[in-house]
Formats: sequence, C-alpha cells, structure tokens
Amino acid sequence: MNIRLTIPEKILIHLYSYRKFSDRYEYPIEMTQQGIAAAVGISVTHVPRNIKKLQAEHLVEVRKGHVPGKKKRVTIYFLTSHGIMRARDIIEKIEKTEVSLGEKVYSMSELKKLTNLSLLELIRKIEKGELTEDSLFLPERKLVFKEIEVTTDLFVDREKELKQMQHWYSFGKILVILGSRGVGKSALIQRFLEIQNPKRSIVWLNIYPQRTWKTIRDIFLHLFELDDVLRVMKNHPLLLILDNYYDVDDTFVSALSSLVKEDLGKSKIIVSMRADTPFYNRFYSLSDVVEGRVEEIRLEPLKYEDARKLLPDVKESAFKSIYKITRGNPKILVMLRKGEIKNYDDIPLPPEQIHLLNYLASQKIKNFKSH
Repeated sequence: MNIRLTIPEKILIHLYSYRKFSDRYEYPIEMTQQGIAAAVGISVTHVPRNIKKLQAEHLVEVRKGHVPGKKKRVTIYFLTSHGIMRARDIIEKIEKTEVSLGEKVYSMSELKKLTNLSLLELIRKIEKGELTEDSLFLPERKLVFKEIEVTTDLFVDREKELKQMQHWYSFGKILVILGSRGVGKSALIQRFLEIQNPKRSIVWLNIYPQRTWKTIRDIFLHLFELDDVLRVMKNHPLLLILDNYYDVDDTFVSALSSLVKEDLGKSKIIVSMRADTPFYNRFYSLSDVVEGRVEEIRLEPLKYEDARKLLPDVKESAFKSIYKITRGNPKILVMLRKGEIKNYDDIPLPPEQIHLLNYLASQKIKNFKSH
C-alpha cells in the first residue's frame, strides 16, 4: 500500500521524537530548520511556510535556543500539546498500515523493528521504491549517527595507536583514548573508522560541558525507541563513541561506570578523554584496566619528524621554533598549515605566541616543491 503524507504531517512525525525536549540549555540540531529539512527530505527554504501552517493550527510553537556548534541562538521548533496528540494519531495509523514486499505483508511497525529505521526513513524508502524484501536482512545494514564531523586529510603517523585500536576492536569492550587538548583524539577515531569500516551501527556523541546522561538516553530513545542504553547495546550491535569526555556530573560518571561492569553483547564503547580529567570524573579504575574491562591508549603529541610533515615548506629554523611553542600539538599545526589561527579561544596559547606562530609559518623555503 502506498503511504501518502503531507509535508506538515511529516514534520509532526519528526518533531514527535523530541516531544520531551523542553526547557533545556541546548537542543539537538534536528529541532532546527536544517534538521527538519534533512529528516523530511525537503529544502530548508520550504520549512518556514509549512511550519506556518502548523502554527496556524496551534500544533507547533517556536522558540530561540542554543545548538551545539552554533555561536548564536537559533530558532527551535516544538510540538504543542495538540501537536503531540495529532502526531501520535498519525503515527499510530501509519504503524498499523500494511506493506507488501514480495509475497509477504508487513505492518510498518514490524518494518521499523526489522530495519532499525525511523518511520520517516521507512516512508521515504517506500516512496522511492528502495525498500524490498531482500533489503530487510542485509548484514551490512547499519545506523550511523554522528554529532561530530572530523576530517583526516592532514592526518599523520599514529600507526602504533591504530594497530592497538584494531586489536582492541577484535577482542576488547571499552577503549579510552587519553590525551591533552588538541592532540588529535577525534581525528584518530575518525581514521580508525575509515580503516576498520565497522559493520555495526555507530553513534558518535559530543560530550560538551553540562551534557547529562539523560540527554544520551533521549538520543537513544529517538534512534532506537528505547532509552535504556544497556538494553539497546545488548540487542543491537553498536559502536558508541563518547567524544571530549571531561566535565560531566556524578550521574553521568555513575551510568558509564555501570556499563564497564556489564555485558554489552557485541557492542563496544570508545571514550576520548582529556588527560587532565579530574579523578572524580573518571568512570573506571586501575583494576578495570588490569582485568581487561577497559583498555587505554595514551596519545602523545607528534614527534618532530611527523610534525614536520604538516609544514614541509616552512624554513627549518622557523619550524624548530614552531615545534617548541606548539610541542607537537596536531590541532595547532594543522591550523597553521591551513592558515586558520584566528580564534584565540580555540588554542591554549596567549595571543602574542599565536601572532609569533603565524609569522614563523609564513617563513617559507624558496622554490619549495612538494613530493
């Protein structure tokens, strides 16, 4: 059966997943025009006029809120109580709808469980004719949800760490990558994913200050319709990445500590953590490492010869000073390579040293040819 929904109805379904996201300091990007457009499958320019239709019926309300990665507050969209009821009615009706695939008939509710797709993702596949009986059981099917986008176009070295990660991936459960700010923990994880190409689903979350464990559960509820992180990991092979772990509350520490002691099934966890994380925020103990429940990788700054690869066209004398100031910090070296050292807040150095680094990086070798 062909499922026909209007764009406003699709927006209601999408926002229904975020019905409990109210009175927060930060909101997920999925509640913005950009997030709505991506979920519904329309351009951002088409969102406002459809939202106005929903506002006219008192189904959606608009507020301003903070979104991770955005410097200014942006417009956030919420369902009203009437909107929640209308969305629930639409969802219940669709989930009972039967769809023929080959010789079998499935309800949309069954298809959600079989595919691990959201209702909107399923509808879009059906509309495009991309859902077949064979596609329900492809072993390589996986969900990928990433809050952090990392590029590795200027990635160097880390061969030892990558080999250790590959070995852990075969035999371990929880991996902690310890390192100073800007040392390349996120880039290492991204390069590992590119090399390993895990078949299991990936959920990569940014642990920004004030992030609570409840927000993690809310995301799991949205993705898997279950906010019990342990149950999801036991029943759905998953690679959970918690990036930038540092400033968290006791509830977060307690929740993560409990996962260390649990059987995660085929799921695994990677936590990137600043080396100076206070002891009371550390979710595991030395005994967890000794007994194999947690494996550690301590990421050091780049060695001189590897750091040199990032700025090969800079005079040797100038680079020696750069390396001394940066101490081989990959983030600063990459920014110098791209000429992007402008935002002092992103770099743990005083302005005068940043000015000096910019000057030193401009001291190029004449007639330099890259190989």
